[in-house]
Amino acid sequence: MNRRVVIIAGEASGDEHGARLARELAALLPGVELSGIGGPALARAGCRLLYRAEDLALVGISEVLAKAGHIWRAMRGLRRHLRETRPDLLILIDFPDFNFRLAAHAKKLGLKILYYIGPQVWAWREGRAARLSALVDHLAVVFPFEKEFYASRTPDLPVTFVGHPALDHVQEQAGEAAGLWPWTDDKPVLGLLPGSRMSEIRRHMPLLADAAGLMLRRRPELAFALPVAPGLNPKALTLYLEAGAPVALLPQAAPLVMQKARLLLTCSGTATLQAALEGAPMVVFYKTGRLNYFLGKHLIKVPHIAMPNLIYGGGLLPELIQDAATPETLSGLALDLLDDPARLEAMRQGLAQVREKLGGPGASRRTAELALQIIHASAALQSKRI
Repeated sequence: MNRRVVIIAGEASGDEHGARLARELAALLPGVELSGIGGPALARAGCRLLYRAEDLALVGISEVLAKAGHIWRAMRGLRRHLRETRPDLLILIDFPDFNFRLAAHAKKLGLKILYYIGPQVWAWREGRAARLSALVDHLAVVFPFEKEFYASRTPDLPVTFVGHPALDHVQEQAGEAAGLWPWTDDKPVLGLLPGSRMSEIRRHMPLLADAAGLMLRRRPELAFALPVAPGLNPKALTLYLEAGAPVALLPQAAPLVMQKARLLLTCSGTATLQAALEGAPMVVFYKTGRLNYFLGKHLIKVPHIAMPNLIYGGGLLPELIQDAATPETLSGLALDLLDDPARLEAMRQGLAQVREKLGGPGASRRTAELALQIIHASAALQSKRI
């Protein structure tokens, strides 16, 4: 009988990481039946999508209210799916608010649960660590300091540091999109990365478009590359750009832009870590709703929002948050950096240290092997009981 594995990846980054994991699982478990939540990458990897990630991805309280119907239907449908199929393993990828609730139901059903890319409880809501320990059978973490964090707070929870899956994507994805780059190497190009969610697009594209306009007035030779995240309609981006603006929309070409652009203007999130692995100098920015910002400012316990800064142990990359993220400050800082090769080189050297701390590639394979161990151990235990 074929093994069944359910994978829940509720965001664009989780979709990519889940897809690679799905391919590794298929290689280790021929005939494995994969189902769950994801996006185009997971679908291409052979996972039967019960619900699409883009219908559920959200940021902040306002989006929870707007998408409450989608979220409730997906939760109810997945609970039914788990009851009816009794999968050998449930793999949860990040997406904590949804996945914690699903894990509680799966636990009652007696299912095995592997949490991959666990929630960042070390940054805020530290009490969730104990909740996680009560819900899942194993936690696969992607930052080296996380293993020590969980060991000190939930020593009974099995935790394995598997490395970061973004290392598996470096070089490979950029090569796939290399033919999309429309400029020669001597052209000064800046990368614009507004985020992958529509809420981020709405908040960040006006900022980036205005900042690009200000830079062009001072440096008309500049050009801009904007990678279109999977699942995003390019029209959602062009609405914010002036006709004839030197901005090239490059579908699913973020690694290429990270390698080729002289400087990135990057929304805080997974993209900052991907860019760090490419050694790309960047300015990090983020804007959110007033209520979300107020709550986050009082709850988040870490000194930086950009993951490379946290891993590096200091302010390697400049961060512009909320009211500080204006077109004037962003464009001015970007132009200052373009005119300061020494500072850009210092960033590259610091980012090389960040990459070394994350270990080598192979996180997806190691996580798949861990999943296989859980499945086999569970099957062996059931055999003994029979």
